[in-house]
Amino acid sequence: MDFTALDKMVLSQYSSIEKKCIYRVVFASMTINDESDAKELRILEKIADILGLSQEEREDSERLPDPTIVETIQEMSEVKRAYVARFLAEMFLADGKVTGSEQDFFHVLLEQLNLPNE
Repeated sequence: MDFTALDKMVLSQYSSIEKKCIYRVVFASMTINDESDAKELRILEKIADILGLSQEEREDSERLPDPTIVETIQEMSEVKRAYVARFLAEMFLADGKVTGSEQDFFHVLLEQLNLPNE
């Protein structure tokens, strides 16, 4: 995942709660098929690093209720939500194959989180 200076500027604008919500959604997308391979774990770590999440924030994300996650992401600007979609796509494509359940989950997330899909 390469980012331009503009990308980095946008990514620096996420609040702590937004970062936690993004991490939680990406983590959930990694575990949708009940397996996590090394590539997916590396993508998750890279996303956490890009967002600047501390270990404490990663652990805090596990306690966020689903309605909070959904509402927080839905309320983000469209630009911020576009990066959420990008992170999810990176995770689903990490192992080089997208299963039917991953594809279905991705489409549910696009709709439920109001993520841009173009």
